[in-house]
Amino acid sequence: MYEMHPFTVIIPAHNEEAVIGRCLKRIQDGAPAGAMEIIVAANGCTDRTVEVAHAAGINIVVLDLPTGSKTAAINAANGAATHFPRIYVDADVECGFASLNALAQALREPGVMTAAPSIRMNLDRCNIFMKAYYRAWSRQPYAKAGKGGAGIYGLSAAALEAVGSFPPIIGDDIWIHTRFPDEQKRYIAQDERGQKVFSVVYPPRTAREQIRVEARRRIGNQEVQNLYPSAYLANANNGGGWKAALISGTGAFDLMVFLTIKIAARSLAHWNRKRGKAAAWARDMSTRQAA
Repeated sequence: MYEMHPFTVIIPAHNEEAVIGRCLKRIQDGAPAGAMEIIVAANGCTDRTVEVAHAAGINIVVLDLPTGSKTAAINAANGAATHFPRIYVDADVECGFASLNALAQALREPGVMTAAPSIRMNLDRCNIFMKAYYRAWSRQPYAKAGKGGAGIYGLSAAALEAVGSFPPIIGDDIWIHTRFPDEQKRYIAQDERGQKVFSVVYPPRTAREQIRVEARRRIGNQEVQNLYPSAYLANANNGGGWKAALISGTGAFDLMVFLTIKIAARSLAHWNRKRGKAAAWARDMSTRQAA
């Protein structure tokens, strides 16, 4: 049995009809009535995201916002939410109630500002190059430390009070993780009962999509560094480095793929900045096909 301390789950969603039902189903599996508040912040949707979210459960609050902006959607959902902690979930990942509840419990501990679960990569539909990339990725220090990006993070009441409204930026996750020192964060792999705590992440299926997503991440990190500098940026950086990759013990093929994608992403990010398209949103569409 779970102790009943309701928390809020916020899911910003822009044209996510292919995956939002999967996300909501997983969140609700095994959840006692009244254990959490779920808010889907649909923003600028031109597909069936709102309809699918409404159909996923009678107790789900769905905000139908006209403008496509993830951070504006998060702010709107924060304004409508009634519980703490707040857990923010990307629409294309899966995380069960038990894992979400473990994050919420950690966020109620004194001094804990943010929390994130461990990561399980679902590579079933990835091609050979992406499987090689993520084998190499999993050996990097930032991935081993739990900083690889789980598509989920939680904030305590004190943390949200400290950061206030989310600014109009690309990388909301890197912005959050650079607001606090490591000792105020928790990366949780199991709960107090010894049960696994994790999110399931569906990475890009192809190298082309990975390069686009990685380039966007680089631009988002640079944006935060330029506009919202922080002493904790180095601690939160999950970009890795050439030296870490080379000494990680990665196989030759995996290492070649990993470094090639990293170099291509860096070049694309540089090119997009030169073209004035640094703010353009790029996301992985390969995992949103026939989900």
